[in-house]
Amino acid sequence: MPAAHAAAPSIRFFDTDAVLLDEAADFIDVALRAGGTGVVIATPPHVTQLRRRLAGFGSSTGGACWFPGRLLVLDAEDTLDAFMVDGQPDPQRFRDSVGAPLAAACAGGGAVHVFAEMVALLCARGQYEAGVRLEQLWDALGDELRFSLFHACPTQALAESGAPAAFAHKPGPRQEGAVSVRGEHDQRTSQLEAEIARRKAAEQTLRRREKEFADFVENAAEGLHRVAGDGTILWANRAELQMLGYTWEEYVGRHIADFHVDAPVIDSILVKLSSGETLYDQPARLRCKDGSIRHVVIHSNGYFDDGQLRYTRCFTRDATERHQRDAALAQRDRMLLNAPVAAALLMGPELRFRLANRRYCELVGRDALETQAFAAAFPEWRGSEMMRLLEQVYRNGAPVSVEELRVELARPGGGLEERFLKFSLEPLADTPGEEQGVILVAIDVTEQVRSRRSLERAHAEREQLLEELTAANRTKDEFLAMLGHELRNPLSPIVTALQLMRMRGEGGALREREIIERQVEHLVRLVDDLLDVARATRGQVELKFEQVDLGAPLAKAVEMASPLLEQRGHRLSVEVEPGLRWEGDPMRLAQVVSNLLTNAARYTEPGGEVALRAGRDGPGWLRIGVSDNGIGLAPEMLTQVFGLFFQGKRSVDRSEGGLGIGLALVKNIVELHGGKVEASSAGPGQGSQFVVRLPLRSTGAGCGAEVVTAAPAPAAPHRRIMVVDDNADAAETLGLLLKAHGHQVEVFNDPLQALSAVTRVQPDIAVLDIGLPGMDGCQLARSLRALLGTHPCRLVALSGYGQAADRQRSKEAGFEQHLVKPIGPDQVARLALALP
Repeated sequence: MPAAHAAAPSIRFFDTDAVLLDEAADFIDVALRAGGTGVVIATPPHVTQLRRRLAGFGSSTGGACWFPGRLLVLDAEDTLDAFMVDGQPDPQRFRDSVGAPLAAACAGGGAVHVFAEMVALLCARGQYEAGVRLEQLWDALGDELRFSLFHACPTQALAESGAPAAFAHKPGPRQEGAVSVRGEHDQRTSQLEAEIARRKAAEQTLRRREKEFADFVENAAEGLHRVAGDGTILWANRAELQMLGYTWEEYVGRHIADFHVDAPVIDSILVKLSSGETLYDQPARLRCKDGSIRHVVIHSNGYFDDGQLRYTRCFTRDATERHQRDAALAQRDRMLLNAPVAAALLMGPELRFRLANRRYCELVGRDALETQAFAAAFPEWRGSEMMRLLEQVYRNGAPVSVEELRVELARPGGGLEERFLKFSLEPLADTPGEEQGVILVAIDVTEQVRSRRSLERAHAEREQLLEELTAANRTKDEFLAMLGHELRNPLSPIVTALQLMRMRGEGGALREREIIERQVEHLVRLVDDLLDVARATRGQVELKFEQVDLGAPLAKAVEMASPLLEQRGHRLSVEVEPGLRWEGDPMRLAQVVSNLLTNAARYTEPGGEVALRAGRDGPGWLRIGVSDNGIGLAPEMLTQVFGLFFQGKRSVDRSEGGLGIGLALVKNIVELHGGKVEASSAGPGQGSQFVVRLPLRSTGAGCGAEVVTAAPAPAAPHRRIMVVDDNADAAETLGLLLKAHGHQVEVFNDPLQALSAVTRVQPDIAVLDIGLPGMDGCQLARSLRALLGTHPCRLVALSGYGQAADRQRSKEAGFEQHLVKPIGPDQVARLALALP
């Protein structure tokens, strides 16, 4: 229909490009189907989209067309620039650049449909007057030529640019007749008009169905493309382009071989298709835009016309995952075959061997296991734990690992051999294309099991021996503690008797008494050491920390060792750094140094040299050294000398004496203070040296203690004192000593006798032995408290044990004081001081 002249330009407006391009494609397609000419004057992006839409209906470029029409494409920007002069369209240039191509198209006969976007471009630039003028030039051209014109402009762009009222429009889809058709119309008869209407309806139905089919193939999930007989790509859908990463322009129009990695494969494909063969699941490798390789499978066949291949239809499916799975399965099988452990692959419900590597065959003593069912290959394992686990993993799909499974393997020579296997069973996932199965990996751990069992037996024997030794050691410690306690009991009356003799001034046996006193003092020290070593082995040695002048504990040590040094005629030299303060247990330090001096005195020939040196040893440390010119130490003895009960080479008369516990105590006490002790010697006969290094501020475990200066016991007021001890001699001598101090004393050897007499005696002080028979001292103390009622009585515990736990038990029983046997004269004198 020829276009009608209008006073104001009439332009179609669209909200979206998709609607615009769909209608423009329909408009151009009408001319192409009728054998006419479709002219597109548009921007490059719109030209590309229109080509893709028109490709679903017919061929737009080169080769045989789907329809008899011809498509002419012009770039809107370039065409506009060709006839614009000083911002306005030049009529003559418009005729040359636009009119001439249209005149040629009209001369060819058939309908001419023109889709143009040049007015829209001028409006987008804000050149509205130029747009109006261009519309007028179109009107003038329509008076001369017969064509249909379709103008369009985006609604949003026009609204944002502030277009004048001359471009008023009414939004909505283009209706039939909205395109201006210029020219004259012949009269048609009513029958012709009816036939035309019927044909138009049929064509519209056909175009709708073709559009639906085009949308179907364009948006299909599978890749689709059409290739000409010469291998040129004519069309490809969105899925194919997305799979390979190309745009339409980069893919369509090029030879299909450009995208195949393997030239022999595509050559073979083209030959087969040219011969009329249909391809199914043809593997190929395509090159993506990013350079990666895509594995695909192709289904394809050709369309022939008069025996000539016009094009091929190809479905391209991405097979990358399938290829990766196949490659992974192949790699898995290779790994299993070459694994350094026994491995097998069992497939299907019968668990047939797909493969079994060399190590597996060697392990089970079988060959050629492939294709055999597991139960048939190992009949001796029917109903076994191995068979049950295999069936379980296959059925449940859950992996199983067994660290040690006992199996019996049949050997070619006959008989069964016991073996132990560590194995893992992994299910194969039931994925498409892969049968369900189980991977079996086994390691023969028979030798390890046998070795472990031997080690376990040896370990059990060692543990039993260790328990026996521990029990024996514990028994020894308990014996030493008991021995020390029992030795204190006879010592107590002896010491007390000597004190009485001294108090009475008996001079007839003065020499003998002095000998007894020295030997008793030595015996007391031996007992103390014995108890200390028992405590040390059980970790029960206690420290009482004080800040002292170092000279005080060293002087005490010299005093303690002097009798032996004088007895053997040694010369002792002492050198102590004056004013040196040290924090630690001074009594224990005196014990350490006296033990070292005593050790030097014993193992040095009479008349030898012994030296004691003490001073700072670097920041924060103290060094105490005791050296002698005695018998020395062999190198192998240096590491043993601090061992419990260790003694060096003795003379036949054992003049050196000792129990071999002094140096063990030295090491224990020094380490409790955070220090260390070392022995050195140039060898036998070269003397020896013992060096103690201690921190000036001790880091060992201990408790603080107040420094109490010993003072002579003042005279105490006379008291009523009850003494209860089952050792008659100890009780009697202590009673006599207390009477010598002016106290009224009653002695009992039986706790029941003491209880019956307590209300009569009404004691101010009760000295009770803890280890009484029948009723111990703690029970007796509670009973005495109950019988005495409000009468004030001070309870004093007497025991051979003096640990903190022993003192705590005494305190809980109501004792106010805990004395350790044997008690000295000052302790006896102070018993009565606490009472008013």
